[in-house]
Amino acid sequence: MRWINLLNNSKIPYNIYKLNTNDSTIVCKKYNNQNYSTIILHGSIYIIKVFENKKTIPIVILNKNSLFNTKDITNEFYYQLIALERTYILTVKIDNTNKLSSELMINIIESYRKTLNSYQIINETMNQKHRKNRVMQMILFLLFEFGIVNQKQIQLPFKVSQRNLAKITGTNKKTINQIINNISKKSHINYHKKN
Repeated sequence: MRWINLLNNSKIPYNIYKLNTNDSTIVCKKYNNQNYSTIILHGSIYIIKVFENKKTIPIVILNKNSLFNTKDITNEFYYQLIALERTYILTVKIDNTNKLSSELMINIIESYRKTLNSYQIINETMNQKHRKNRVMQMILFLLFEFGIVNQKQIQLPFKVSQRNLAKITGTNKKTINQIINNISKKSHINYHKKN
């Protein structure tokens, strides 16, 4: 509600969208939805960059109060925002920063700081040469960022399918399955299917 109140007070129009688990939205030049900022109000998403040849690059994983800005999109690619759980996003175009209250500016700066941190972690993860290290680092990031401590376990509040984990780490489902099976045998990290 904080974002909605701040934008209403500054008389800045916005849209709110609900994404269910695995729903996605596309941001591309064709539909003129560039130069908008997307703010995560609730939930979490991951973003991939999709090129004309269908090659994908994982960009970032964002959660509440993170901000994704879409400037300089070309016809050669688009962004796909995929919900990891039920997520509410707010899209807003801020043309004139003079209209913004100081409280809104502080919130935007804090959101950029949070988003930048997520970008750095994903970048470090994707720079791992070995796929196993990349997957392990991503799992640890997910547990650190989203995990809930329950007795002697850390659990994610949402399901991350092997397909989604493959997209996020730039691998494939078969590789993820092999790595998770190997990890389960050698460590205390377990992959459970939750009903």
